Amino acid sequence: MKPFLMGSEIEYAVSGRTPHGPLSAREVHTLLEDALRSERACLTDAGAMHAIYLENGARFYLDYGDHPEYATPECMTPVQVTAHDKASEQLLHLARQKVLLSHPQHQITLVKNNLSPTFPDDVTWGNHESYTCWIDQHRAAQALMAHMVSRTVYCGAGCLSGFEGSCAFELSQRARHVYHATGCDTTSDRALFGTRLRKSSDRSDHGWTRAHLITKDSQRSPLGIYLTFGTTGLLFLLLNEGYTLGKGLELQDPVQALRAVSCDPWLRRELLLTDGRRLTALQLQECYLAECERALPGSDLPDWCWEVVKHWKETLAQLSRDPLRLASRLDPYYKLFVFDHELGRANVSWCELRDAIQWLQRLRQDVSGPVLGALLQDDATGLNLEEETSLCAIRHNLGSHAERTLDRLRLAMRLQHYDLHYHEIGGIYDQMLAAGHLQRVVTTPQLIEEATREAPPGGRAALRAECIRLFQDEGWLCEWRYLYHRDKNDFVDLRDPFGHQFHPVHWPTLLQEHPNDHDLLEISLQLGRY
Repeated sequence: MKPFLMGSEIEYAVSGRTPHGPLSAREVHTLLEDALRSERACLTDAGAMHAIYLENGARFYLDYGDHPEYATPECMTPVQVTAHDKASEQLLHLARQKVLLSHPQHQITLVKNNLSPTFPDDVTWGNHESYTCWIDQHRAAQALMAHMVSRTVYCGAGCLSGFEGSCAFELSQRARHVYHATGCDTTSDRALFGTRLRKSSDRSDHGWTRAHLITKDSQRSPLGIYLTFGTTGLLFLLLNEGYTLGKGLELQDPVQALRAVSCDPWLRRELLLTDGRRLTALQLQECYLAECERALPGSDLPDWCWEVVKHWKETLAQLSRDPLRLASRLDPYYKLFVFDHELGRANVSWCELRDAIQWLQRLRQDVSGPVLGALLQDDATGLNLEEETSLCAIRHNLGSHAERTLDRLRLAMRLQHYDLHYHEIGGIYDQMLAAGHLQRVVTTPQLIEEATREAPPGGRAALRAECIRLFQDEGWLCEWRYLYHRDKNDFVDLRDPFGHQFHPVHWPTLLQEHPNDHDLLEISLQLGRY
Protein backbone atom coordinates (compact mmCIF):
# COMPACT_ATOMS: atom_id res chain seq x y z
CA MET A 1 0.00 0.00 0.00
CA LYS A 2 1.24 3.49 -0.84
CA PRO A 3 2.35 5.62 2.15
CA PHE A 4 -0.31 7.98 3.41
CA LEU A 5 -0.45 10.95 5.78
CA MET A 6 -3.04 13.54 6.76
CA GLY A 7 -3.18 16.62 8.94
CA SER A 8 -5.10 19.72 9.94
CA GLU A 9 -4.49 23.48 10.12
CA ILE A 10 -6.77 25.31 12.57
CA GLU A 11 -7.19 29.09 12.52
CA TYR A 12 -8.23 30.76 15.79
CA ALA A 13 -10.01 34.05 16.37
CA VAL A 14 -8.52 35.96 19.31
CA SER A 15 -9.11 39.18 21.19
CA GLY A 16 -7.40 40.80 24.13
CA ARG A 17 -7.71 43.80 26.38
CA THR A 18 -5.66 45.45 29.10
CA PRO A 19 -6.73 48.20 31.53
CA HIS A 20 -5.14 50.63 29.06
CA GLY A 21 -7.01 49.45 25.96
CA PRO A 22 -7.35 46.61 23.44
CA LEU A 23 -4.56 44.29 22.31
CA SER A 24 -4.05 43.56 18.63
CA ALA A 25 -4.31 39.95 17.41
CA ARG A 26 -0.55 40.02 16.82
CA GLU A 27 0.08 41.09 20.43
CA VAL A 28 -2.20 38.30 21.70
CA HIS A 29 -0.35 35.80 19.51
CA THR A 30 3.01 36.94 20.90
CA LEU A 31 1.77 36.48 24.47
CA LEU A 32 0.49 32.97 23.67
CA GLU A 33 3.69 32.02 21.81
CA ASP A 34 5.87 33.16 24.71
CA ALA A 35 3.71 31.17 27.12
CA LEU A 36 4.03 28.02 24.97
CA ARG A 37 7.80 28.46 24.83
CA SER A 38 7.88 28.38 28.63
CA GLU A 39 5.62 25.29 28.86
CA ARG A 40 6.93 23.02 26.09
CA ALA A 41 10.22 22.32 24.31
CA CYS A 42 10.17 24.18 20.99
CA LEU A 43 12.32 25.70 18.25
CA THR A 44 11.96 28.92 16.28
CA ASP A 45 10.63 28.58 12.74
CA ALA A 46 13.36 28.85 10.10
CA GLY A 47 11.05 30.27 7.46
CA ALA A 48 8.77 32.73 9.24
CA MET A 49 8.64 35.27 12.03
CA HIS A 50 6.14 34.79 14.89
CA ALA A 51 6.23 30.99 14.51
CA ILE A 52 7.50 28.00 16.49
CA TYR A 53 7.62 24.22 16.21
CA LEU A 54 6.55 22.35 19.33
CA GLU A 55 7.88 19.15 20.87
CA ASN A 56 4.82 17.24 19.57
CA GLY A 57 5.85 18.05 15.99
CA ALA A 58 3.19 20.73 15.49
CA ARG A 59 3.62 24.31 14.32
CA PHE A 60 2.09 27.42 15.95
CA TYR A 61 2.29 30.62 13.92
CA LEU A 62 0.77 33.97 13.00
CA ASP A 63 -0.94 33.44 9.67
CA TYR A 64 -2.01 35.74 6.85
CA GLY A 65 -4.58 38.15 8.28
CA ASP A 66 -2.88 38.29 11.70
CA HIS A 67 -4.66 35.36 13.33
CA PRO A 68 -2.97 32.53 15.25
CA GLU A 69 -2.94 29.18 13.47
CA TYR A 70 -2.01 25.70 14.67
CA ALA A 71 -0.89 23.00 12.24
CA THR A 72 -0.98 19.46 13.57
CA PRO A 73 1.98 17.16 12.94
CA GLU A 74 1.67 14.70 10.06
CA CYS A 75 -0.67 11.89 11.16
CA MET A 76 -1.35 8.37 9.89
CA THR A 77 -4.82 7.73 11.36
CA PRO A 78 -7.98 9.79 11.93
CA VAL A 79 -7.77 9.17 15.69
CA GLN A 80 -4.31 10.79 15.65
CA VAL A 81 -5.61 13.81 13.73
CA THR A 82 -8.52 14.13 16.15
CA ALA A 83 -6.28 13.94 19.21
CA HIS A 84 -3.84 16.50 17.79
CA ASP A 85 -6.66 18.84 16.71
CA LYS A 86 -8.04 18.73 20.26
CA ALA A 87 -4.48 19.12 21.60
CA SER A 88 -4.37 22.54 19.94
CA GLU A 89 -7.31 23.60 22.14
CA GLN A 90 -5.62 22.27 25.26
CA LEU A 91 -2.27 23.89 24.49
CA LEU A 92 -3.83 27.28 23.77
CA HIS A 93 -5.95 27.01 26.92
CA LEU A 94 -2.75 26.29 28.85
CA ALA A 95 -1.00 29.25 27.19
CA ARG A 96 -3.92 31.56 27.99
CA GLN A 97 -3.86 30.52 31.65
CA LYS A 98 -0.11 31.17 31.74
CA VAL A 99 -0.61 34.66 30.27
CA LEU A 100 -3.33 35.52 32.79
CA LEU A 101 -1.16 34.35 35.68
CA SER A 102 1.57 36.74 34.55
CA HIS A 103 -0.87 39.53 33.59
CA PRO A 104 -3.92 39.16 35.88
CA GLN A 105 -5.54 42.34 34.54
CA HIS A 106 -5.45 41.12 30.92
CA GLN A 107 -8.51 39.65 29.21
CA ILE A 108 -7.73 37.06 26.50
CA THR A 109 -10.40 35.29 24.47
CA LEU A 110 -9.73 32.36 22.10
CA VAL A 111 -12.45 31.17 19.73
CA LYS A 112 -12.28 28.10 17.49
CA ASN A 113 -14.90 28.91 14.88
CA ASN A 114 -15.15 30.14 11.28
CA LEU A 115 -17.47 33.14 11.17
CA SER A 116 -17.84 36.58 12.64
CA PRO A 117 -21.41 36.60 14.00
CA THR A 118 -21.56 40.34 13.36
CA PHE A 119 -20.47 40.22 9.70
CA PRO A 120 -20.77 36.54 8.65
CA ASP A 121 -20.69 37.30 4.92
CA ASP A 122 -17.45 39.26 5.15
CA VAL A 123 -15.24 37.61 7.78
CA THR A 124 -14.21 33.95 7.89
CA TRP A 125 -11.46 31.80 9.41
CA GLY A 126 -10.41 28.47 7.97
CA ASN A 127 -9.73 24.90 9.00
CA HIS A 128 -7.69 23.15 6.33
CA GLU A 129 -7.13 19.45 5.66
CA SER A 130 -4.17 17.78 3.97
CA TYR A 131 -4.06 14.27 2.46
CA THR A 132 -1.38 12.39 0.53
CA CYS A 133 -2.75 11.96 -3.00
CA TRP A 134 -1.05 9.54 -5.43
CA ILE A 135 -3.31 10.25 -8.42
CA ASP A 136 -3.96 13.35 -10.51
CA GLN A 137 -5.76 15.86 -8.27
CA HIS A 138 -8.39 16.67 -10.88
CA ARG A 139 -9.28 12.97 -11.08
CA ALA A 140 -9.49 12.89 -7.30
CA ALA A 141 -11.72 15.98 -7.33
CA GLN A 142 -14.11 14.40 -9.81
CA ALA A 143 -14.33 11.20 -7.74
CA LEU A 144 -14.80 13.00 -4.40
CA MET A 145 -16.88 16.06 -5.33
CA ALA A 146 -20.22 14.58 -4.25
CA HIS A 147 -18.58 13.40 -1.01
CA MET A 148 -17.19 16.87 -0.33
CA VAL A 149 -20.71 18.28 -0.67
CA SER A 150 -22.62 15.62 1.25
CA ARG A 151 -20.14 15.13 4.13
CA THR A 152 -21.37 18.52 5.38
CA VAL A 153 -23.94 16.59 7.42
CA TYR A 154 -21.17 15.68 9.90
CA CYS A 155 -18.18 17.94 9.11
CA GLY A 156 -19.93 21.24 9.83
CA ALA A 157 -20.00 23.14 13.11
CA GLY A 158 -23.41 24.73 12.61
CA CYS A 159 -24.36 28.40 12.92
CA LEU A 160 -27.30 30.77 13.06
CA SER A 161 -27.93 32.31 9.66
CA GLY A 162 -29.80 35.06 7.93
CA PHE A 163 -28.63 33.62 4.60
CA GLU A 164 -31.33 33.56 1.92
CA GLY A 165 -32.61 30.02 1.51
CA SER A 166 -31.76 29.03 5.07
CA CYS A 167 -34.21 28.40 7.89
CA ALA A 168 -32.08 30.64 10.17
CA PHE A 169 -29.59 27.81 10.69
CA GLU A 170 -26.79 26.34 8.57
CA LEU A 171 -24.90 23.10 9.10
CA SER A 172 -21.65 24.65 7.84
CA GLN A 173 -20.04 27.98 8.63
CA ARG A 174 -17.72 27.72 5.61
CA ALA A 175 -20.24 26.73 2.91
CA ARG A 176 -21.35 30.29 2.11
CA HIS A 177 -17.69 31.23 1.49
CA VAL A 178 -17.09 28.60 -1.24
CA TYR A 179 -17.44 29.84 -4.83
CA HIS A 180 -15.97 27.18 -7.14
CA ALA A 181 -15.92 23.39 -7.47
CA THR A 182 -12.13 23.26 -7.95
CA GLY A 183 -9.36 25.86 -7.72
CA CYS A 184 -6.13 26.82 -6.03
CA ASP A 185 -7.12 29.98 -4.10
CA THR A 186 -7.49 29.52 -0.32
CA THR A 187 -8.19 33.09 0.85
CA SER A 188 -10.89 34.60 -1.39
CA ASP A 189 -11.93 32.63 -4.50
CA ARG A 190 -12.30 29.45 -2.46
CA ALA A 191 -12.99 26.04 -3.97
CA LEU A 192 -14.67 22.88 -2.72
CA PHE A 193 -11.67 20.81 -3.79
CA GLY A 194 -8.38 22.67 -3.61
CA THR A 195 -5.77 21.93 -6.28
CA ARG A 196 -3.10 24.27 -4.91
CA LEU A 197 0.53 23.18 -5.34
CA ARG A 198 2.28 26.29 -4.10
CA LYS A 199 5.62 24.91 -2.87
CA SER A 200 8.02 22.21 -3.93
CA SER A 201 7.11 20.38 -0.72
CA ASP A 202 3.52 20.03 -1.99
CA ARG A 203 4.66 17.50 -4.59
CA SER A 204 7.24 14.77 -5.03
CA ASP A 205 9.14 13.18 -7.91
CA HIS A 206 7.94 9.87 -6.45
CA GLY A 207 4.40 10.68 -7.60
CA TRP A 208 2.45 12.08 -4.66
CA THR A 209 0.99 15.54 -4.07
CA ARG A 210 -0.50 17.13 -0.98
CA ALA A 211 -4.25 17.57 -1.47
CA HIS A 212 -5.12 20.74 0.45
CA LEU A 213 -8.85 21.09 1.23
CA ILE A 214 -10.34 24.18 2.86
CA THR A 215 -14.09 23.65 3.30
CA LYS A 216 -14.19 21.89 6.68
CA ASP A 217 -15.51 23.78 9.70
CA SER A 218 -13.57 24.14 12.95
CA GLN A 219 -15.29 21.67 15.24
CA ARG A 220 -15.30 21.22 18.99
CA SER A 221 -16.86 17.77 18.72
CA PRO A 222 -14.19 15.05 18.33
CA LEU A 223 -16.58 12.77 16.42
CA GLY A 224 -17.02 15.42 13.72
CA ILE A 225 -13.25 15.81 13.32
CA TYR A 226 -12.79 12.03 13.26
CA LEU A 227 -15.52 11.41 10.67
CA THR A 228 -14.23 14.18 8.41
CA PHE A 229 -10.69 12.82 8.29
CA GLY A 230 -11.73 9.19 8.57
CA THR A 231 -14.14 9.11 5.65
CA THR A 232 -12.18 11.45 3.39
CA GLY A 233 -8.89 9.75 4.29
CA LEU A 234 -10.36 6.32 3.54
CA LEU A 235 -11.62 7.49 0.15
CA PHE A 236 -8.18 8.93 -0.70
CA LEU A 237 -6.59 5.62 0.32
CA LEU A 238 -8.86 3.74 -2.09
CA LEU A 239 -8.20 6.19 -4.92
CA ASN A 240 -4.46 5.89 -4.29
CA GLU A 241 -4.76 2.09 -4.64
CA GLY A 242 -6.56 2.35 -7.99
CA TYR A 243 -10.21 1.99 -6.94
CA THR A 244 -12.92 3.84 -8.88
CA LEU A 245 -15.20 5.96 -6.70
CA GLY A 246 -18.13 8.31 -7.18
CA LYS A 247 -19.08 7.03 -10.63
CA GLY A 248 -22.63 8.14 -11.46
CA LEU A 249 -22.72 10.58 -8.51
CA GLU A 250 -21.76 13.72 -10.43
CA LEU A 251 -23.68 16.78 -9.23
CA GLN A 252 -25.16 19.30 -11.65
CA ASP A 253 -23.90 22.26 -9.59
CA PRO A 254 -21.62 21.26 -6.67
CA VAL A 255 -21.35 24.74 -5.15
CA GLN A 256 -25.10 25.29 -5.17
CA ALA A 257 -25.56 21.77 -3.81
CA LEU A 258 -23.15 22.53 -0.94
CA ARG A 259 -25.17 25.57 0.06
CA ALA A 260 -28.42 23.62 -0.24
CA VAL A 261 -27.10 20.91 2.11
CA SER A 262 -25.81 23.51 4.56
CA CYS A 263 -29.16 25.29 4.65
CA ASP A 264 -31.08 22.04 5.30
CA PRO A 265 -30.37 20.96 8.91
CA TRP A 266 -33.21 18.42 8.80
CA LEU A 267 -31.43 16.68 5.87
CA ARG A 268 -34.38 16.45 3.49
CA ARG A 269 -33.16 18.48 0.48
CA GLU A 270 -32.65 16.53 -2.76
CA LEU A 271 -29.70 17.42 -4.98
CA LEU A 272 -29.76 17.28 -8.77
CA LEU A 273 -27.26 14.94 -10.44
CA THR A 274 -26.05 15.29 -14.02
CA ASP A 275 -28.01 12.17 -15.02
CA GLY A 276 -31.28 13.77 -13.85
CA ARG A 277 -31.62 11.81 -10.61
CA ARG A 278 -32.14 13.54 -7.29
CA LEU A 279 -30.50 12.26 -4.10
CA THR A 280 -30.24 13.66 -0.58
CA ALA A 281 -26.87 14.25 1.10
CA LEU A 282 -27.46 11.16 3.27
CA GLN A 283 -28.15 9.03 0.19
CA LEU A 284 -24.93 10.25 -1.44
CA GLN A 285 -23.02 9.40 1.72
CA GLU A 286 -24.58 5.94 1.77
CA CYS A 287 -23.36 5.40 -1.82
CA TYR A 288 -19.76 6.20 -0.82
CA LEU A 289 -20.08 4.08 2.31
CA ALA A 290 -21.27 1.13 0.22
CA GLU A 291 -18.27 1.51 -2.11
CA CYS A 292 -15.94 1.36 0.89
CA GLU A 293 -17.73 -1.66 2.36
CA ARG A 294 -17.28 -3.51 -0.94
CA ALA A 295 -13.59 -2.59 -1.15
CA LEU A 296 -12.42 -3.41 2.38
CA PRO A 297 -12.77 -7.21 2.49
CA GLY A 298 -9.60 -8.82 1.14
CA SER A 299 -7.73 -5.50 0.95
CA ASP A 300 -4.51 -4.67 2.78
CA LEU A 301 -5.87 -1.34 4.03
CA PRO A 302 -4.99 -0.43 7.65
CA ASP A 303 -7.19 -1.50 10.55
CA TRP A 304 -8.41 2.03 11.20
CA CYS A 305 -10.43 1.89 7.97
CA TRP A 306 -12.78 -0.75 9.43
CA GLU A 307 -13.36 1.39 12.52
CA VAL A 308 -14.17 4.41 10.33
CA VAL A 309 -16.76 2.42 8.40
CA LYS A 310 -18.39 1.36 11.68
CA HIS A 311 -18.70 4.95 13.00
CA TRP A 312 -19.70 6.26 9.56
CA LYS A 313 -22.51 3.71 9.22
CA GLU A 314 -23.82 4.33 12.74
CA THR A 315 -23.79 8.11 12.21
CA LEU A 316 -25.71 7.97 8.92
CA ALA A 317 -28.27 5.62 10.46
CA GLN A 318 -28.86 8.01 13.37
CA LEU A 319 -29.08 11.04 11.09
CA SER A 320 -31.61 9.22 8.89
CA ARG A 321 -33.88 8.61 11.88
CA ASP A 322 -33.57 12.06 13.47
CA PRO A 323 -30.57 14.44 13.35
CA LEU A 324 -31.20 15.45 16.96
CA ARG A 325 -30.23 11.91 18.02
CA LEU A 326 -26.65 13.15 17.55
CA ALA A 327 -27.10 16.32 19.60
CA SER A 328 -24.67 15.03 22.23
CA ARG A 329 -22.02 14.04 19.65
CA LEU A 330 -21.95 16.59 16.81
CA ASP A 331 -21.78 20.38 17.11
CA PRO A 332 -24.53 21.45 14.66
CA TYR A 333 -27.18 19.17 16.09
CA TYR A 334 -26.47 20.21 19.68
CA LYS A 335 -26.92 23.84 18.64
CA LEU A 336 -30.03 22.96 16.64
CA PHE A 337 -31.50 21.23 19.70
CA VAL A 338 -30.76 24.22 21.98
CA PHE A 339 -32.00 26.87 19.53
CA ASP A 340 -35.16 24.92 18.68
CA HIS A 341 -35.92 24.68 22.40
CA GLU A 342 -35.35 28.43 22.92
CA LEU A 343 -37.58 29.33 19.97
CA GLY A 344 -40.35 27.15 21.38
CA ARG A 345 -40.10 28.90 24.76
CA ALA A 346 -40.29 32.30 23.08
CA ASN A 347 -43.07 31.25 20.66
CA VAL A 348 -40.92 32.37 17.71
CA SER A 349 -40.68 30.43 14.44
CA TRP A 350 -37.42 29.70 12.61
CA CYS A 351 -38.53 32.00 9.78
CA GLU A 352 -39.16 34.82 12.25
CA LEU A 353 -35.69 34.23 13.73
CA ARG A 354 -34.13 34.44 10.25
CA ASP A 355 -35.93 37.76 9.64
CA ALA A 356 -34.64 39.06 13.00
CA ILE A 357 -31.07 38.03 12.13
CA GLN A 358 -31.34 39.86 8.82
CA TRP A 359 -32.64 42.92 10.67
CA LEU A 360 -29.66 42.78 13.03
CA GLN A 361 -27.22 42.54 10.13
CA ARG A 362 -28.71 45.62 8.48
CA LEU A 363 -28.73 47.56 11.75
CA ARG A 364 -25.08 46.71 12.44
CA GLN A 365 -24.17 48.04 9.01
CA ASP A 366 -26.28 51.20 9.26
CA VAL A 367 -26.06 52.40 12.86
CA SER A 368 -23.41 52.73 15.53
CA GLY A 369 -22.94 50.29 18.40
CA PRO A 370 -24.28 52.70 21.03
CA VAL A 371 -27.49 53.27 19.04
CA LEU A 372 -28.05 49.54 18.55
CA GLY A 373 -27.39 48.95 22.23
CA ALA A 374 -29.83 51.67 23.24
CA LEU A 375 -32.48 50.20 20.93
CA LEU A 376 -32.21 46.68 22.32
CA GLN A 377 -31.90 47.79 25.96
CA ASP A 378 -34.63 50.45 25.58
CA ASP A 379 -32.35 52.98 27.25
CA ALA A 380 -31.09 56.09 25.44
CA THR A 381 -28.91 57.26 28.34
CA GLY A 382 -25.56 58.57 27.12
CA LEU A 383 -26.53 59.10 23.48
CA ASN A 384 -25.71 62.40 21.80
CA LEU A 385 -28.28 64.36 19.77
CA GLU A 386 -27.36 62.73 16.46
CA GLU A 387 -27.56 59.25 17.98
CA GLU A 388 -30.94 60.03 19.60
CA THR A 389 -32.26 61.15 16.21
CA SER A 390 -31.07 57.91 14.64
CA LEU A 391 -32.70 55.89 17.43
CA CYS A 392 -36.04 57.67 16.95
CA ALA A 393 -35.96 56.98 13.21
CA ILE A 394 -35.37 53.27 13.78
CA ARG A 395 -38.22 53.04 16.28
CA HIS A 396 -40.51 54.80 13.81
CA ASN A 397 -39.56 52.34 11.05
CA LEU A 398 -40.40 49.40 13.30
CA GLY A 399 -44.04 50.51 13.17
CA SER A 400 -46.92 49.32 15.32
CA HIS A 401 -45.33 45.95 16.13
CA ALA A 402 -42.16 47.51 17.48
CA GLU A 403 -42.10 45.70 20.83
CA ARG A 404 -42.67 42.28 19.25
CA THR A 405 -39.92 43.00 16.71
CA LEU A 406 -37.53 44.18 19.42
CA ASP A 407 -38.18 40.99 21.42
CA ARG A 408 -37.17 38.94 18.38
CA LEU A 409 -34.07 41.05 17.85
CA ARG A 410 -33.08 40.55 21.49
CA LEU A 411 -33.64 36.80 21.15
CA ALA A 412 -31.55 36.69 17.97
CA MET A 413 -28.76 38.62 19.68
CA ARG A 414 -28.83 36.28 22.69
CA LEU A 415 -28.70 33.15 20.50
CA GLN A 416 -25.85 34.62 18.44
CA HIS A 417 -23.92 35.20 21.65
CA TYR A 418 -24.55 31.57 22.64
CA ASP A 419 -23.42 30.41 19.18
CA LEU A 420 -20.12 32.25 19.49
CA HIS A 421 -19.55 31.35 23.15
CA TYR A 422 -20.02 27.67 22.26
CA HIS A 423 -16.74 27.83 20.32
CA GLU A 424 -14.79 29.79 22.92
CA ILE A 425 -11.99 27.80 24.56
CA GLY A 426 -13.32 27.25 28.07
CA GLY A 427 -16.81 28.26 26.90
CA ILE A 428 -20.15 26.50 26.51
CA TYR A 429 -18.86 23.38 24.76
CA ASP A 430 -16.32 22.73 27.51
CA GLN A 431 -18.87 23.48 30.22
CA MET A 432 -21.48 21.14 28.72
CA LEU A 433 -18.85 18.42 28.27
CA ALA A 434 -17.78 18.72 31.91
CA ALA A 435 -21.43 18.55 32.98
CA GLY A 436 -21.96 15.31 31.01
CA HIS A 437 -24.38 16.79 28.46
CA LEU A 438 -21.97 16.09 25.58
CA GLN A 439 -20.19 12.81 24.91
CA ARG A 440 -16.54 12.06 24.27
CA VAL A 441 -16.20 9.80 21.23
CA VAL A 442 -13.09 8.23 19.62
CA THR A 443 -10.62 10.05 21.85
CA THR A 444 -9.94 10.48 25.58
CA PRO A 445 -8.39 13.16 27.84
CA GLN A 446 -5.32 10.93 28.10
CA LEU A 447 -4.89 10.72 24.31
CA ILE A 448 -5.28 14.48 24.00
CA GLU A 449 -2.79 15.21 26.79
CA GLU A 450 -0.31 12.81 25.16
CA ALA A 451 -0.81 14.60 21.83
CA THR A 452 0.23 17.90 23.44
CA ARG A 453 3.66 16.34 24.11
CA GLU A 454 4.25 13.53 21.60
CA ALA A 455 4.13 13.32 17.81
CA PRO A 456 2.40 10.40 16.08
CA PRO A 457 4.87 7.49 15.84
CA GLY A 458 6.47 6.77 12.47
CA GLY A 459 7.20 9.30 9.74
CA ARG A 460 9.00 12.59 9.94
CA ALA A 461 6.72 14.14 12.60
CA ALA A 462 8.23 11.77 15.16
CA LEU A 463 11.73 12.60 13.92
CA ARG A 464 11.05 16.33 14.06
CA ALA A 465 9.71 16.01 17.60
CA GLU A 466 12.75 13.99 18.67
CA CYS A 467 15.10 16.59 17.19
CA ILE A 468 13.24 19.45 18.88
CA ARG A 469 13.73 17.78 22.24
CA LEU A 470 17.38 16.93 21.52
CA PHE A 471 18.54 20.18 19.90
CA GLN A 472 17.68 22.83 22.47
CA ASP A 473 20.69 25.14 22.13
CA GLU A 474 20.00 28.58 20.76
CA GLY A 475 21.33 28.14 17.23
CA TRP A 476 18.80 25.55 16.02
CA LEU A 477 15.91 26.48 13.72
CA CYS A 478 13.12 24.22 12.47
CA GLU A 479 10.94 23.83 9.39
CA TRP A 480 8.58 21.08 8.16
CA ARG A 481 11.35 19.66 5.95
CA TYR A 482 14.52 20.20 7.98
CA LEU A 483 16.35 21.52 11.04
CA TYR A 484 19.31 23.87 10.72
CA HIS A 485 21.95 25.26 13.07
CA ARG A 486 22.77 28.79 11.95
CA ASP A 487 26.25 28.86 13.58
CA LYS A 488 27.51 25.32 12.95
CA ASN A 489 25.78 24.93 9.55
CA ASP A 490 24.48 21.52 10.67
CA PHE A 491 21.43 20.34 8.70
CA VAL A 492 18.89 17.58 9.40
CA ASP A 493 17.10 16.47 6.24
CA LEU A 494 13.42 15.71 6.84
CA ARG A 495 12.21 16.17 3.27
CA ASP A 496 10.87 12.62 3.09
CA PRO A 497 7.52 12.79 4.95
CA PHE A 498 7.55 9.02 5.41
CA GLY A 499 11.16 8.84 6.65
CA HIS A 500 12.16 6.97 9.81
CA GLN A 501 15.78 8.08 10.37
CA PHE A 502 17.76 11.30 10.53
CA HIS A 503 21.47 12.07 10.26
CA PRO A 504 22.77 15.63 10.78
CA VAL A 505 25.04 16.67 7.89
CA HIS A 506 27.12 19.75 7.11
CA TRP A 507 24.96 22.09 5.00
CA PRO A 508 27.67 23.40 2.58
CA THR A 509 28.81 19.82 1.94
CA LEU A 510 25.24 18.72 1.14
CA LEU A 511 24.85 21.60 -1.35
CA GLN A 512 28.14 20.69 -3.05
CA GLU A 513 27.11 17.05 -3.38
CA HIS A 514 23.67 17.94 -4.87
CA PRO A 515 24.17 21.21 -6.81
CA ASN A 516 21.09 20.69 -9.02
CA ASP A 517 18.60 19.67 -6.35
CA HIS A 518 15.84 22.27 -6.74
CA ASP A 519 14.41 21.53 -3.32
CA LEU A 520 17.76 22.19 -1.64
CA LEU A 521 18.19 25.36 -3.68
CA GLU A 522 14.81 26.59 -2.45
CA ILE A 523 15.83 25.83 1.14
CA SER A 524 19.15 27.61 0.52
CA LEU A 525 17.29 30.80 -0.43
CA GLN A 526 15.21 30.49 2.73
CA LEU A 527 18.30 30.09 4.89
CA GLY A 528 20.20 32.86 3.13
CA ARG A 529 19.13 35.46 5.68
CA TYR A 530 20.95 33.54 8.39
